[in-house]
This record gives sequence, C-alpha cells and structure tokens, in this order.
Amino acid sequence: MDLAHSQAPQAPRAFSTEQERCIVPAAQFHQVNHDVLRAILRVETRLNPGTVTRNTNGTLDVGMGGMNSSNFPELAKHGVAPEHLLDACVASYVAAWHLKKNIAKYGNTWFGVAAYHSTTPYFNRRYQALLYNELVKSGTLEGALLPVPPLR
Repeated sequence: MDLAHSQAPQAPRAFSTEQERCIVPAAQFHQVNHDVLRAILRVETRLNPGTVTRNTNGTLDVGMGGMNSSNFPELAKHGVAPEHLLDACVASYVAAWHLKKNIAKYGNTWFGVAAYHSTTPYFNRRYQALLYNELVKSGTLEGALLPVPPLR
C-alpha cells in the first residue's frame, strides 16, 4: 500500500478546523498523503498547536506535529525556530517535511511512515497501530481497530 502518496479518487474530505487549514497544502507541497499527515497530527497532539511536552530523555516535543528538539538545529538552517512550531500552519508544513524525509530514507511503507515517530522497532510498530487506527476512525481506511501495545 502506497501510504504517503495514495490519493482517493474523490476530492479530499473537508479539513474544516482552523488547525487543519494547512494540512492539504502542506501535504501537496511535500508530496505526501494528506490523510496520513492528518493522522500523524491527530496521534501526536489531537491537533493541538500549542502542545509542548518534556520527554524523559530531556528533549522537548513542540507544536501540533510533536516535533522533537533533536530536529531544531536542522530546522534553524531553514529559518524555523521552536516557537514557530506553535503555529498550526508551520507545524503542518514541518510535519509534512519530516514525514517526507523519513519516507525517503526508509521507504513508503508502514515502517517508513511510522519512522516519523521512531525507528526503534517496538515503538515504530506501536506508532503504526496508532496511525492505522486513526485512519480507520477518520474513514480513510476500512477495517477493525488494532490493539495498541503499551508504552514501556
């Protein structure tokens, strides 16, 4: 299944909230699937652009896409500061960029898409299940919800 590029033959379902306004253009700009991008943003923060989370390893996840502070040096080269990630549009474009980068590195597969979050096998598989379930809940995919392994 071509997750990142597959497009339904009909027009995209309405992305009707203020937080969702830039998801389709960001996905088009970075050539990734808008439904997958929205699923990532929903899994990361339930589309809350003001999210800032401190991780147990001392890093931060910032904005709607949960962008980890380990990416800040690379983002700075493109003129994106951490506080810019609190804007839903900036977060959508940066998340699409990050998704595209991981797909280019790991392939347009469930693993490649879930590499957005982690390449550690256990956490990647867990994220795959979270994304799949979000795609089912949104009506993008048909199927039964998958069990999600616990955080460990």
